[in-house]
Amino acid sequence: MKTILEPRAQAFDRTPRSRRVLVLAGDAQGGLWIVRSLGRAGLTVFSVCASRRALAAHSRFSSGAWALESSPRTPQFADEVAELARRLDTGSIMTMAEEYHLALIQNRGRFEPDVHVFSPSADCFAKATDKDYVHSLCSRIGVPVACGTRLDLLMADPSRMSLRFPLVLRTRQQVGLGTGSEAPWKAAYAENPEQLADRYEQVRDRAANVLVQEYHPGVEDHAQVLMHRGEAFMVGEYIGEHHMPLAGGVTVLRTTCCHENLLQDAVRLLKAIGWEGIAGVQFHYDPETGKYILLEINPRFIGGLPTVIMAGFDAPFLLWQSHFEPEKMRRGTYRLGLRTRILGGDANWMFAVLRGDPLPPGQKRPSKASAIAQFLWRFMPWTRDDVFSWRDPVPFWVDLRMMAKMLRERSVDLIGAPHSPENPA
Repeated sequence: MKTILEPRAQAFDRTPRSRRVLVLAGDAQGGLWIVRSLGRAGLTVFSVCASRRALAAHSRFSSGAWALESSPRTPQFADEVAELARRLDTGSIMTMAEEYHLALIQNRGRFEPDVHVFSPSADCFAKATDKDYVHSLCSRIGVPVACGTRLDLLMADPSRMSLRFPLVLRTRQQVGLGTGSEAPWKAAYAENPEQLADRYEQVRDRAANVLVQEYHPGVEDHAQVLMHRGEAFMVGEYIGEHHMPLAGGVTVLRTTCCHENLLQDAVRLLKAIGWEGIAGVQFHYDPETGKYILLEINPRFIGGLPTVIMAGFDAPFLLWQSHFEPEKMRRGTYRLGLRTRILGGDANWMFAVLRGDPLPPGQKRPSKASAIAQFLWRFMPWTRDDVFSWRDPVPFWVDLRMMAKMLRERSVDLIGAPHSPENPA
């Protein structure tokens, strides 16, 4: 492994082992906010990053940072993590990414009970990441879910087609099936049989891992839930106002909200699985009717973790407390109407509108002048940035430098997504 930031000597001074956490932070904003959450609470945090440009590596709350040389899909990954945890004498490991969770779950016996792994059980993880199982469970317990089927089954006998256009296509299982099993898009749409056939040709070799569902209008709605001893300890919710790509992707502008019925269904679903710890539940919500359908369960911190924490749900620290000091857990006040954004992502949204990139079915395209005005308007104090913090300013400047470099190179967009036919330059 490569050292990015040498561990600070004071990190080992009188710090109980239980208060030393190894965070597999990756490069993006979510990992940075795990480090910030734990560090601000007085824990000693060591960061494992994907590269030297990782935001967490430059945080004042990171007491050391390393980049691993192996992929989480390889056996060497667990070797590297175990060696680092032993060297730093950490009491726990926390992560953001599903692939990291899967690797830790598969190797849990190498760490516990000495090093606690903040990952769900293998059974819960498998259930949550299997859309077939989740949708069947929703039908049994009465959580609204879209009608759908596997793409290979649908195309094998199109005469039995009972789904109504437009349709949305997504990867059925995101992890655990090996490289190349996922669809090349987060979400794709078909408004007629010809478009459905075109989508099928794009993923013919992996159609068994593509789910086709009836499209429901509305916005993406995300709920971050901390389940503790069989109950929801705290819940935070936000809607995605802007996405990149426009047709479905990362939420780059978010606003906190509270829809009681939706949150109750999110908790009922996690209870039915027997979930403990942190999870995200994603819905499609129609503001005009108040109706919603489940999209998926994310067995981890959600991408909008910065929004959730800034709104008052200190999810990473509460998760740590749930194992090491549950008697001290306290619920925060969740602020509604808080808007935050990924600066580079929102810039991409503006550029995509100016280019005329495709939108989901039925969505109205803002004018070019409106897109520019919206982007500039959000530099005002009423919109928070996902990276900037007065207490921890360096990651923001690192992020700005990386955005400038990406913009010059034009090899990737401003949030690091490679250009593709679905996400053109």
